[in-house]
Amino acid sequence: MANAQTKWVPEHFIGGHPALDLANAVFNRRVPQPDNELLKSAGDVGNWFKASGLAGAREAEAVAGIAGRPFLKGIHAIREASARIFGLLIGEKPPAAEALGLLFECAAGGLTCGAIGLDGTRPKLAPARWQDPDAVLAVLAMLSIEGFFTLPRDRLRSCPRCGWLFLDTSRGGKRRWCSMRICGNREKVSRHRAHE
Repeated sequence: MANAQTKWVPEHFIGGHPALDLANAVFNRRVPQPDNELLKSAGDVGNWFKASGLAGAREAEAVAGIAGRPFLKGIHAIREASARIFGLLIGEKPPAAEALGLLFECAAGGLTCGAIGLDGTRPKLAPARWQDPDAVLAVLAMLSIEGFFTLPRDRLRSCPRCGWLFLDTSRGGKRRWCSMRICGNREKVSRHRAHE
C-alpha cells in the first residue's frame, strides 16, 4: 500500500485559500502520526492541483510525471514554510524571515526566467510549463506570498484539534473547527466519553 495515492476530497480544501490548503496537506499538524504525509509522490501533487481547482487534468498529469526526489522535497519545503508563516500570523507573531525568504527566492526564480505570468495577483503558468518542477514550485511559493499579503489576518485560524489552517468567513468570526463534521464531531465524542 506504500504506493497508494492520496484520495483528495472536498474536506481537504477547507482553508479558503490555496496556500492554506497546501499547508494542510498533512493528516494532522498538531499531533503528527508516523504516516502523516499526504503529498507522498508527484502523482499526489498533480492530483492535489486538480482537486484544488488550480489545474486541469492535462496540467495535473504533467505535474504527476515530474520525476525525482528534489521536486517532492521542494514541495514539502514550500508547504512547511507556508504553514510556519501563517501559523505565526495566527499567533500574532512576526513571520519567520527564513521561511518567507525561501518563498520569495523560489517565486523569484519562476518570474525571472519567464516561466510564470500573473493573472491579477495570482500566478499563471503556461501549459508547457506544468512539467517544469521549478515553475510548479514557484507557483506554490507565489500563492503563499499572495496569501501572506492579501488574507485578512484577523480571520486566520488554526483548528485546535488537528492544527489545520483556515480563513474564518463566518458572519461573526467565531468558527472554531476546520470542519464541524470532522474535528467538531470528534471533539464532541471525546468530551462525551470523558464524562461517562
